[in-house]
Amino acid sequence: MIKKHLDEVNAILEDLISLTTEDIENIKVAKHESVSSSVEEKNKLISKFNQAKKELDQALITLNNSSTAGLSQVLDDEDKQKLDQLKNNLQTLYAKNKEYAKFVLIVKDFLDGLLNKMFDTNNGTNNAYGDKKTTPESFFKINV
Repeated sequence: MIKKHLDEVNAILEDLISLTTEDIENIKVAKHESVSSSVEEKNKLISKFNQAKKELDQALITLNNSSTAGLSQVLDDEDKQKLDQLKNNLQTLYAKNKEYAKFVLIVKDFLDGLLNKMFDTNNGTNNAYGDKKTTPESFFKINV
């Protein structure tokens, strides 16, 4: 029973890792049309993960309560290996999500800066219709 729950949780995490890796690659090539479908799929996987994790937790608690020995003695080597895989998958997903967030923040900052330059939103005037003269080069000037 534990093996089934561990396999399910690990499969869901591997799908999340795969989707996040794909999202990172899509951001790098500015392929933004897949964002909404990816977010929907991730939300479904997160819901499935939460449910599977609750079932795994309950199975582990039941197994622990049914024996006077600790979990480390009750679980076989395959279960321990799958728990290690779960830990590694969680760490990998954390790292991928951190990388993904960095790219999202970079794109957001770039687009916010571009909008501020184009429409001068920081001081309340609309640069597109105002008296200021701008050159197209100034829209794409990046300060690093």
